[in-house]
Parts: sequence; C-alpha cells; structure tokens
Amino acid sequence: MAEATLPEDKELALEEHLTELRNRLVVVLAAVAVISCIIFVFTGSVISFIKKDLIPDGTKLIVLNPLEYMYMRFMLGIVGGVIICVPLIVYEIFKFMKPGLYPNERKFFIKVVPASMLLFALGAAFSYAMLIPFSVKYFISYAGGVATPMLVLSRFISFLSFMLLGIGLIFQLPLVISFLVKAELVKKSDLKEKRKYVYALLFLAAVTVAPDPTPVTPLVILVTLGIVYEISIIFAGRLL
Repeated sequence: MAEATLPEDKELALEEHLTELRNRLVVVLAAVAVISCIIFVFTGSVISFIKKDLIPDGTKLIVLNPLEYMYMRFMLGIVGGVIICVPLIVYEIFKFMKPGLYPNERKFFIKVVPASMLLFALGAAFSYAMLIPFSVKYFISYAGGVATPMLVLSRFISFLSFMLLGIGLIFQLPLVISFLVKAELVKKSDLKEKRKYVYALLFLAAVTVAPDPTPVTPLVILVTLGIVYEISIIFAGRLL
C-alpha cells in the first residue's frame, strides 16, 4: 500500500518536464557527437583491424565508389559513439523517468538494465569471436576455385552489424523468459514440454531474419537460439 504514492517526488509542471527533457537530450547528443568525432579519427584503423581479424588472407575488401570508404568511416563513428554512450543514455533516461517511478519500479530498472547490457555484450562478443568468422570463411570457401573472393566494404559492415546486433538481442532471451516466469505468465514446465513448438518458431525467426539466401546463417542463428533457449530454461525466474 505504501508504494501507491510517490513520497519523495513532486509532480513537475509540463514546462519543467520539457525543459528537463531538452537538457538531458543536449547532454546525450553532445556526448555522442564528441565521442563520434574521436572515434572517426580511428575508424581507418578499426576497419584495418576488422579486415585482419575476420577476413581470410587472399580476400580483397573493396569499395564500389570513391565516397563509400569515407561514408563507412562516418557511420562507424556515429554507431561507435552511440554504443559507448549507452550507459550515459540509460542513466539520463532513468533520471528523467525517476520522479514518476514507484520504489519497486526503480529497483526493477536498476536490476534489469545492467543485466541486459551484460547479456548484450556477451552475445556480441560470442558473435564476433565464433559466429562471424565461421560464416565469413564458409561464404568465401563456397566460391573458392570458381571466382576470386571479394567483399564489398559497405555490405560486409552491414553483415557485421546485423550479426553483432542480432546475436546481442538473442542473448536477451534469458532475461525475457525469467521475467515471464517470475510474473507467472508462463510456467517453467511449459518451457520444457512445448519445446517442439518453440523450436518451430525459432526456426521461422532464423529463416526470416537471416541476411543471406544460403542455409548457413539461418542454421547458425537457429543453433544459437536453441542454446540460449536451453540456458534460459535453466535460469528461468532466477535472473530477476
């Protein structure tokens, strides 16, 4: 009953809310702009590192027009700036929302956000270290002996971004399932008994979101989804 009110918070006028929102947006945009400019200076080295780390020897990384390389450096700078500023963005969102949150909602926010960010980082790291190298080597070997393998910079970066973001989001599954179990929206026994239906949905999801027409990427995504789902069952209800 005590949580039905917000004892330490006062309602702010609409104008004050808008002013606070503007100030927090300015802080976030300024931080993203500064970090993006700093990263832009090093994006050439980043692209060289990615090429050396992920692309097999003998495979050329090409651009289709003179501006493509500069455009990709610009985009990498912005994306990198946003990623690095995610903790600041989350903090500013929390501070803006805090006056309207009940104490239990604040605790939930503080508990979930770090766990979500950690799982995303683990997913992205797993994708970079295991899945992306495997996929790239397969695609290149598939054309071996028939054509000279070359990768277009913009398409390769798009594929890389898709895999990092996609697997990072897939790794949120334990958190989502844990929330559903804790909220008693699903039972842990149902997660085990209805595996075949879940895997059918996971298969459809993998085929739908895969960025290439070959069965390799969908299979990689499906296997990852399956592993994460089984881990989610083990930790269901324990992460929150």
